[in-house]
Amino acid sequence: MEQIGKIENINGSTATILVKRITACGDSCAHCSASCRKKEIEVEAEVTPDIQIGDYVEITTENEVMFKHILMLYGMPLALVLFTIFVVYYLLGTTPNKDIISAVLGLLSLIVSHFILKKYDKMEMTNMPIKYTVERKL
Repeated sequence: MEQIGKIENINGSTATILVKRITACGDSCAHCSASCRKKEIEVEAEVTPDIQIGDYVEITTENEVMFKHILMLYGMPLALVLFTIFVVYYLLGTTPNKDIISAVLGLLSLIVSHFILKKYDKMEMTNMPIKYTVERKL
C-alpha cells in the first residue's frame, strides 16, 4: 500500500513522517467509532540521503501485514456468523423455527464481532507492527 507523507523530523537514519490516516469513515470522524483521535499519524521509516525535513515522500507498507488486517476485518465476522448459524441450527434439532432462531443469533454474532474488532484495532494500533519504507521523494 502506497501513501504520501511529509517528513517532520530526522533523527540519524530514521525519519518521522506525518501521514494522513486512511479510515473507512473518510473525513466524517464524528460518525466513526474507530477511536482515531488524530486525522494524521506519525510513522517512522529509514531515510535515504537526499531527503530533508519538509519534503513529501511516497511510503509503502508490507503487503503481508495489510493482508493479515484485511483477513481479520472481513474474515473473522464472516466465520463467526457462519459458525453461529450452523452450531445453533444443529443444536436446536427438531425445534420449530430453528431456521429463524439460528439466523437471528447469527446476526447478533455480528455485534460480538464488532466489539472483538474494536479491541483488535486498538491493540494493533498501539503495537504498530507495520513497517514503513520510503520509496521516493516527491
